[in-house]
Amino acid sequence: MIFSILPMKWLRILTLPALIGILFGCTPVRTKNVVDRVYELDPQGKIFVSPTLRGNPPRTVAVLPFSSRIGEGRVEGSQELFSALSKKDPDQPEAVGERMRRAFFGQFAQLEFDHVKISRIDRTLRREGLDNWESMKSVPLQRWGELLGADAVVLGEVTHFDYYYAFLYSQLAVGLSLEMVDTRTGETLWRVYDARRDHTVRVVYDPIALVVGLFQVGFSMRPINMMRAMDEICRELVGTIPPPKESE
Repeated sequence: MIFSILPMKWLRILTLPALIGILFGCTPVRTKNVVDRVYELDPQGKIFVSPTLRGNPPRTVAVLPFSSRIGEGRVEGSQELFSALSKKDPDQPEAVGERMRRAFFGQFAQLEFDHVKISRIDRTLRREGLDNWESMKSVPLQRWGELLGADAVVLGEVTHFDYYYAFLYSQLAVGLSLEMVDTRTGETLWRVYDARRDHTVRVVYDPIALVVGLFQVGFSMRPINMMRAMDEICRELVGTIPPPKESE
């Protein structure tokens, strides 16, 4: 066998990367490790966690509607393509911000906070006439606490929602900027900015491989992959929130 003729020194060198891969691959985590981020060309974003969130976390948290940062038509164009691929009614599109909000809430609800239901939040917003991002941002934090009975609120913006396609390469990019703010003191308890990028690239060496590669790259742009990217970035960002201590 080939390993029998290799010096022990080289055998240890070749074995070390494999052991590291097995170690990181078998450890159940909510966020990516360094190996994952290097392999997927996906550097980690900025994260801030207040000591207050660790020592004296809020009891009840409300996730407010997310907005979208519109930059040179990027998000709008991707939303139109996403709706077309999803065969949604173009006259009644489901906003990307709302999809992302619900994906985040699904992950955030697993933490041991008391959560204000999205349906209750939306009813309150309609009753108060808060139907856009500008009007919601103008509401004092203490007022949010009164309206929703929440000790803290989560504010979110979709920073990336992109499809990139170039011959044998495609990329799905989903990005979020999130902030949890204490409604009693106005303190920022948690803030994060990150983007999830899923790359697909194919190397071809004959005409048949070219046809297969084009099909695989095009197939990677299915809406289900974008939904998976949404769920993944929300899972990773929720994983950076310290779980509240159990009340004694």
